[in-house]
Amino acid sequence: MTKATPRRRRWRIGELAEATGVTVRTLHHYEHTGLLSASERTDGGHRMYDRDSVQRVYQIRALRELGFSLEEIRRAMDGRTSLTHLLRDHLERIELQVARATLLRDRLRNMTTDGEIHVSVDELPATLDAMSRVEKRAQTRRCRCAMDPDREERWRRIHEELRDCMTRGEHPRSERVTAVALQARSLITEVAGVGSTASTILKVLARLSTPRKLAGWDPSLMQYLDLALAALE
Repeated sequence: MTKATPRRRRWRIGELAEATGVTVRTLHHYEHTGLLSASERTDGGHRMYDRDSVQRVYQIRALRELGFSLEEIRRAMDGRTSLTHLLRDHLERIELQVARATLLRDRLRNMTTDGEIHVSVDELPATLDAMSRVEKRAQTRRCRCAMDPDREERWRRIHEELRDCMTRGEHPRSERVTAVALQARSLITEVAGVGSTASTILKVLARLSTPRKLAGWDPSLMQYLDLALAALE
């Protein structure tokens, strides 16, 4: 007596959705985009799926979790694109996104952890623009300009002399203050590469440097230097 060949397991679309953890609507979409097809249909026209279908849905889910689009997945599964090549391209995109997200995180962190320096809504665009330019200039030069010992010492001397001028009540347009402002403008240009107000640039530098390197640059002193720089114009 010959044994009957066991029938291979089949899944209806609802059963396939439950087995693979996706919705019936998602499976219909996979079929519509050509990613999935029923292995057969019943006499009543119902879709039936086999173990290969189950495996294919698992593969699609895995690639989706990695961030691939359905079109990329279809090309890879159809053999039109090397999966290794696809993964490498995707890795490059992810690394770029991570770099951008890290930069944004650092900007937000620096703008919210400084208890003394306040950035208003009106100042925000200029501050972000200055940050961006300082960062780009530093990357281009492959150096950390704001950390340069010579520049740090020059900032210290400018700060001390400007503080003394303000304490003595000298006018921002006075000869002595003008001389200090010229030194400050030259250094700001070296570091930031932009023409901007002292308060904006110093806020940027304060966020790119350790606190000790700009200690004493309180809002009143920055405003004093702002007035002196405006007088140069």
